[in-house]
Amino acid sequence: ADHGLDLAEKDFTVNTVAGAMKSFFSELPEPLVPYTMQVELVEAHSNRGPCQHLTGIVLSSLSHRRVSHNHRVNLMTSENLSICFWPTLMRPDFSTMDALTATRTYQTIIELFIQQCPFFF
Repeated sequence: ADHGLDLAEKDFTVNTVAGAMKSFFSELPEPLVPYTMQVELVEAHSNRGPCQHLTGIVLSSLSHRRVSHNHRVNLMTSENLSICFWPTLMRPDFSTMDALTATRTYQTIIELFIQQCPFFF
């Protein structure tokens, strides 16, 4: 809630902040990318080109763009961030074969959200 909080001033490590973010997202009652939207996103990803398939979809929050913008220093490209965060942001049901076969698609969807952050926000 405190938008003026300076994490660098608090001397938290990057891993501590990332762990706190993942914990926050994993404890939400529903994933950041709601289950109802996941099927639509997977279908859209399968049926259209990568730049067109996200048009019109709005997320409530996703702020990893600043991190990926500094990938030369922190090595966290949008792809690396999506690999780390897609399971937490989407929380698919891995008991089904569909979810297991769609893991790369889920990761790509989160990567595109990160890359297209200015479009969404």
